Amino acid sequence: MRAGSVFPALAAALLLLLLPVRACLAAEERDYRIAAGLLDDGLRAFAAQSGTQLLYAPEIAAGRRNAKLSGHFSADLALQHLLIGSGLRAVAVDAHTYVLKSMPPTAVQKDELPPIERPTPALRLAPVEVTGTHIRRTDVETASPLTVIDREQIERSGYQTLFDLLRAQPGIRVSNAPVAMTEGELYQNNGLATATGAASVDLRGLGSSATLFLVDGQRMAGYGLSQNNFNTVNDLNSIPLALVERVEILRDGASAIYGSDAMAGVINVIMRKDAPGLGLASSYGASDRGDARQRRVTASFGGTLGHQLNALLSVDYLERQPLLGGARDWSRQRGGAYTGDGASSVDAFVLDGANLRYLAGGCSARQRNASGVCIDDDAQLTSLQTGLLSRSLFAHLDRRFDALQVYADLRWTKLDQRQQMAPFRDSFMLPASHPDNRSGEDEAIYDHSFDDLGPVRDLAVSTNRFVTLGAKGRWGEWDWDAHANDQRNRSVDELRGLLRVDNFGKALRSGSFRLDAPNDDEVLQAISPVLMRHASASKTSLSVQLSGPLAQLPHGPLSMAIGAETWRDRLDDRPDPLLLQNLIEQYDAPYERSENRRSLAAYTEFNAPLTSRLQANLAWRLDRSQPYGAAVSPKLGLKWDVRDDLSLRGTWAKGYRAPTLLQLSRPPTLAATRFITQVSNTALPCVNATPATVDTSFCQLQANSVSNPQLRPETSRSYTLGVVWAPTSAFGVALDFYRIRRDHEIVQLPLSYALLHPESYPQLFQRTRRGVLYALNQQLVNLGHTDARTIDLDVRYQHRTAHLGRYDFHLGVDYLDRLNRQMIAGDPVMRYAGYASQPRVSALASLDWTYRAWSVGANLRVTGHYRYEPYAGSPLGCPDDMQALNKCETPAFALLDLHAAFNGIAHWSLTLNVHNALDHQPIYYGSPGIAYNPMFDDVVGRYYLIGIAYRP
Repeated sequence: MRAGSVFPALAAALLLLLLPVRACLAAEERDYRIAAGLLDDGLRAFAAQSGTQLLYAPEIAAGRRNAKLSGHFSADLALQHLLIGSGLRAVAVDAHTYVLKSMPPTAVQKDELPPIERPTPALRLAPVEVTGTHIRRTDVETASPLTVIDREQIERSGYQTLFDLLRAQPGIRVSNAPVAMTEGELYQNNGLATATGAASVDLRGLGSSATLFLVDGQRMAGYGLSQNNFNTVNDLNSIPLALVERVEILRDGASAIYGSDAMAGVINVIMRKDAPGLGLASSYGASDRGDARQRRVTASFGGTLGHQLNALLSVDYLERQPLLGGARDWSRQRGGAYTGDGASSVDAFVLDGANLRYLAGGCSARQRNASGVCIDDDAQLTSLQTGLLSRSLFAHLDRRFDALQVYADLRWTKLDQRQQMAPFRDSFMLPASHPDNRSGEDEAIYDHSFDDLGPVRDLAVSTNRFVTLGAKGRWGEWDWDAHANDQRNRSVDELRGLLRVDNFGKALRSGSFRLDAPNDDEVLQAISPVLMRHASASKTSLSVQLSGPLAQLPHGPLSMAIGAETWRDRLDDRPDPLLLQNLIEQYDAPYERSENRRSLAAYTEFNAPLTSRLQANLAWRLDRSQPYGAAVSPKLGLKWDVRDDLSLRGTWAKGYRAPTLLQLSRPPTLAATRFITQVSNTALPCVNATPATVDTSFCQLQANSVSNPQLRPETSRSYTLGVVWAPTSAFGVALDFYRIRRDHEIVQLPLSYALLHPESYPQLFQRTRRGVLYALNQQLVNLGHTDARTIDLDVRYQHRTAHLGRYDFHLGVDYLDRLNRQMIAGDPVMRYAGYASQPRVSALASLDWTYRAWSVGANLRVTGHYRYEPYAGSPLGCPDDMQALNKCETPAFALLDLHAAFNGIAHWSLTLNVHNALDHQPIYYGSPGIAYNPMFDDVVGRYYLIGIAYRP
């Protein structure tokens, strides 16, 4: 939709909404049917039947009971009857909200109605800002499905990082794992071109660029080190989980609310801002094998200083030991590759669509067993889990001046992560003059391992700073908020153990590098220098917002939110000069970048009760990003309460995502490595041409890179449809269907397609003066679309007993019905659902029992099976040897976690978590380079974590 066509419609809508609307609200009477029983259950039933909200601390209702309530009453009178003899009183906040408080037992006789208090001036409940809407309200029900992970769930899970917590949730995929060296051959040839150390996830397998991450409603700055040269990710481990209050996951398209990057949904992390007094917490963990130990210490101090000043200061320290493949049997025991002669094969690059895959060649003597079988033992020296050191500080201040409140937030985190892989391997020609050459002729050395350089080691250090200054208040019935935010990420990546090719060539020719004798430190430092990469990313923003009731409709207030924001992104990425000059043995060198971009947006949102049971939410957002014009993202949501216990909901939205700074500014580069691929004969002549078929030939080419200034934004359309059934206050089921279609996707042009259709992309073919094809230019283009369809099931049940405590059950299931991609119109559709790393089913079930001071429970995380091939019908099918062993499908598996807590000592709590209690070991039939899948598998095994906490 074009911006020019939207403004007249928007103006007409505003005029219509601003017309005088009259409404009459009377003290409504309703029929109540509430059985005698536990007071907490009775209060929940009252809230559902009256349509009001009750706010109270759970402990004040514990152990109390209510009498039977049956008849036609006003809400006030029904609540008074319900509280008879309970020792509680109600304070009216407004016509639809009550706060329950304790009162002295002699204040009201047993059979008297406790009065409903209405203080003057009336209490005003602080509104809650819900992810998925800018309208601040106490009613948190919206048309958009929302998953909330609260502080209690976080503590029970035992997870120590936000990354681990989120990747366990149904429907969430890992988009960047901190362990970058898992596939050693690929890493050593990609050099420092990855977001090493960053931990990121995404919704529905649509990639990190389609999921928006917020901290307290503010966009996160990206990780300084780019992902694969043209993407940025958010590092979730930069947010200490111990200081998080809750996590909200909006699972439908939200570009109309939050703008670009929210195509698939939003993950909003809410920090803890209220912790009165001094709080301390500590935990210690280790696997049942005694390794992968970790320790954590968290302290917070908060409260009211002076008259109206609230403050909170929290610090967190987390240290985790690394884990190597040699520490686990399942990683050490690798299937041997039978190669009759180590010199019979060489390393090679193979073209797969738009990607180049690295295939290792023969093996050295050290990799052969007594029978001559080639055994790949590199996994023993490769990190399964990074060594992690995290230090964090969070401070919050807010000060009230009557109706005005000013606030400030500061967060600082520093992360050190260490990982390694086996020593570098390479093939080269040993000169006849070399002292280790006994043949007297030039000799080919295949797959030599540079053991004297030691393991390839990577140290990633990132420092994150987050500052927000703001003010908010009320203007009549309206809430306003204005704040400025500044975020910065600085990352330094240090790499040791790779090979400098020019110095190594000199050392070979001079004979100073020895194969059969120890090498001097001076020689080793010359052929393998320390490589550094410095990067930074920042985001500075300013936002203003106004929300409140616009008019009174017959069935409730028409609420409106309107606001504007502007921000500036900066990115600076400076790899080591040796990498830029292609002097390091690698395939894809990183680029040097220094970019910035300004963006601005304006939005408006309306929430209207169309009838007593039908609620509508309508939003528009206008975004403008350099160098693009305006883009409009609309959204419509409807929620229909068919009955008091049954609701239908649905949303429709359009979204867009502008190309990132990295995608727009991809500089020209020259590749250091050639590859062999099939080319149409119409593109001949080429380097080392060999006939392949009647119409094609094999050529040896380079894959260079060029920018594409004609990139356009990606666009999306999303739909959701759901039903919520809650027949009782203790039981509820939600079933939601999602569909997201993303068009004009920014992808690398598949070189295989360009090679077979050279007339369509002549600018991509590089030739010598004599017309010989020697290289191809890789380019990002807007091409194809993705169609994702999923079904989510959420079941919650709570059972309270008079003598045996409370039972809580929760089941969340995500079913990936479709994940289809079509790169070029007319080409076959590629079906990814159920194939490599895209299981159709992911689920999380929990059962908790709370009895007096005790709480115990279990979580079961299920990951469905998936096939070896990247997609249905892929030419990269399951190899014959794996088919013979029936290993073309990674089986489904489940991980069981147990937890227990004791709160019987005043102010103290003791906890025990057992992760992977059944000690499930990874089984992965995917990439031949690794024995597990970093997206799903647990590499540590059974793990014990004990904790102690003091809370005032």
